[in-house]
Amino acid sequence: MKFNGTTSSNGVAIGPTDATKIVFSYAGVYNIQISAQLLNYANSTDNVTMWFRQNGVDIPFTASVQTVPAIHGGVAGATILTFNIIQQVAANDYIQVPWTTDSGNSVVATYPAGLSPVHPVSPAVIMTVQFVSRNPT
Repeated sequence: MKFNGTTSSNGVAIGPTDATKIVFSYAGVYNIQISAQLLNYANSTDNVTMWFRQNGVDIPFTASVQTVPAIHGGVAGATILTFNIIQQVAANDYIQVPWTTDSGNSVVATYPAGLSPVHPVSPAVIMTVQFVSRNPT
């Protein structure tokens, strides 16, 4: 999953040469939360699986599976997948969020603003990273 911007950051940043990496400047324990807007344009439901990876290695027991509804009435099926971990990192470690879809029909996408009913844009992905504590010694 690629990230394309931040609203606020202190010691955590999108990788300068790889937008799939969230890089930590400081060692510590962090609460990492993610929500992803999933859309399905197919006539059948689909399962999407996401998980966390640290420094290129999958983190065990972090996968989450969400069923995305089928298209209905000409409107894409939509759902939000959310999950989080409490993870210890060293300075310069990075976290990634790989994902896969069973059928290949679902996408992670921005849901556009609407006029009826009126609502703002629903971003494709929101990640929140919160420092919890220094690494235990």
